[in-house]
Amino acid sequence: MNKTRRLRQSLPSLHGLVLFEAAARHLNFSKAAEELAITQSAVSHGLRQLEDGLGHPLFHREGRKLTLTSDGLRLFSTVTRSFGAIAETVDDISTECRRDTLVVSTSTILATEWLMPRLGSLHRAHPEMKLELRCLDRDIDLLANGIDVQLRLGDGNWPGHEAVQLWPEQIIAVCSPDYLDRNGPVVTPVDLVSHRLINYVDPHRFRLGWAEWLRALGVDLAGRLQFHMQVNDSLVALKAAEAGEGVALGWRPIVDGALANGRLVGVVPDRLLTGRHHYALMCDVATRRRVPRQFCDWLAAQR
Repeated sequence: MNKTRRLRQSLPSLHGLVLFEAAARHLNFSKAAEELAITQSAVSHGLRQLEDGLGHPLFHREGRKLTLTSDGLRLFSTVTRSFGAIAETVDDISTECRRDTLVVSTSTILATEWLMPRLGSLHRAHPEMKLELRCLDRDIDLLANGIDVQLRLGDGNWPGHEAVQLWPEQIIAVCSPDYLDRNGPVVTPVDLVSHRLINYVDPHRFRLGWAEWLRALGVDLAGRLQFHMQVNDSLVALKAAEAGEGVALGWRPIVDGALANGRLVGVVPDRLLTGRHHYALMCDVATRRRVPRQFCDWLAAQR
């Protein structure tokens, strides 16, 4: 008989040891049963089986009072140390797995148009980094949702968080080359008032729309703008513009890839710098880990 088989046969069942540890810690079968989500009779029966297998009682049962025998005390000490060592090892393994995993939250359009084309660069810089990407088109509590880094647009003022400034909010008007060929030329922003405008309205956060953009560039809007299409997702607005449906507002550098490969063109040279920036936002817990720091440093180098 090999050593492994002898060891396995000499050990009581793990289930019995779990029952024993809970009962010995509480010195109460009912509380042990409640903790383990089983019945009191199941605890009592399981402990009787354990004691029968060992050939020694582990508890003194005196009415409702429960105390450990000398053998019970010895076993409880060993089981407690052993379970503690197992728990520490499992936690170390889990922490080590989490240590190189980065949970990033960003908008769908930023993930699709800006981050995804650059993932090769990220993996070359940090080949050990594991990425979990969550596309959330709203600003949420990072710590409560287990997010290490969120790419967020704003003024940089988020108490309790560290914000790494990335790039300024820069908004331009874009359309497909085909649309511009059919409906151009467009010389100044005021010319856009009569064009097919695709309006993006964010249901959760403040984003500048066409009226604010045109007014900021000096266009006097006499009446209400007429929109060819209104959408609640910036990626849909971008794709509608690519399909030739009209003119949309685009945020740089998110639209830079589409401009570079000719899917979109800038309609007028005018641009609006709002004074806000995109940031890489980290909660306090994330700042103490290596991987979020590495990711934020990589982001900052992409500017």
